Amino acid sequence: MSRDRSEAFGALIGSQSADANEFWLEHCTTPQKEDSATRVNFNMRAPHHQKSVDSYYESSHGKLGYLGTWHTHPEPTPTPSNIDITDWKKCIKRNPDRQLIFVIVGQKDVCIFREINGSFKRIFKEKIDD
Repeated sequence: MSRDRSEAFGALIGSQSADANEFWLEHCTTPQKEDSATRVNFNMRAPHHQKSVDSYYESSHGKLGYLGTWHTHPEPTPTPSNIDITDWKKCIKRNPDRQLIFVIVGQKDVCIFREINGSFKRIFKEKIDD
C-alpha cells in the first residue's frame, strides 16, 4: 500500500472452531461508494457490509458469520492505532457471542490481532510476496 493512498477496509466473513482457536476466512467485503476513507482512517457506512454478512449467514445455514474487520495501514509492519483499538472494542461489545479477529494489511506484512486477556495481541504475521 502506498503511503499516500486512502485506507481500504471491510468485514471478514467465515467460521471458527468451537474453542475459537482456529478461524476460517471465506469472504470479505470491500469499500463501497457510501463508505469514507482517508490515508489514516475509514468509516464503513454502506449497508453492503452487513447485507453481505447476513447473506452468507443465511445461505450457509448459519455456518458462516461475522469474524471481524480488515483494513490497510501505510506502514511496513502494521500496528493497531488507538482508533483501531477503540473500534475493535466496540465490535467485540456488539458481538459478545463470538471471538473476533482483526486484520491489518501493511506495506510489507499482514498481521492478525485478537483480544486476549483484555488486550490486543498479534497472533499472526506474514510477509506480503512482491
